[in-house]
Amino acid sequence: MTDRIVTPKAIAIQLLMVACLTPTASGATAGTITVRLYNSAQIPAPKFVAARRTAEAMFRDTGLNVIFRPCGRQSALADPIDPCSEPLQPSEFVVRVIDAPVFNPALHPEAFGVAYVVEETNRGWLATAFSDRIGRAAPRLGVQADTLLGLVIAHEIGHLLLGVGYHGETGVMRAEWPGYQLSGPRRQWRFSRLEAAAMREAAIGF
Repeated sequence: MTDRIVTPKAIAIQLLMVACLTPTASGATAGTITVRLYNSAQIPAPKFVAARRTAEAMFRDTGLNVIFRPCGRQSALADPIDPCSEPLQPSEFVVRVIDAPVFNPALHPEAFGVAYVVEETNRGWLATAFSDRIGRAAPRLGVQADTLLGLVIAHEIGHLLLGVGYHGETGVMRAEWPGYQLSGPRRQWRFSRLEAAAMREAAIGF
């Protein structure tokens, strides 16, 4: 994974770009976050749902209530989708699934995703997963592309809550993702108890 620290001004610009966002989290309780999930890469709906379910499963034992909201522009050929037009609330995050930029010298050429984090607080609200890189790597790693995408989404949300520099020795927050472990039991890709506690504390602070 590759992550990026940005200034408050830069993150504000990023959030204005996605400020066509969803209903508020006014009914959310402590320990609840909402993730506005944008399928800008136009991944087929069944595969995108499978990726979302993988990400949801990673948070299932954390004690953190993570609500994923599919967002995006309405297409004449697509099922109805939430335009997500309201401003972000403090307990809301945005994850975009896009193709990686053709040329970006600041981005590691093998990065599957990136989290944009404010340097002063080491927290952020915007993350991106690169579906084309994930799709190319999945066969080599021996895992389904939608499964790998879901793990990347969970990993980047973890960085938004735990900080840009954090990586665990095991689980979904590890820095290196060898194929033999990706194809193993999914329980190997959970958040640790310490990570779960830190994420709950971060969520309650919003």
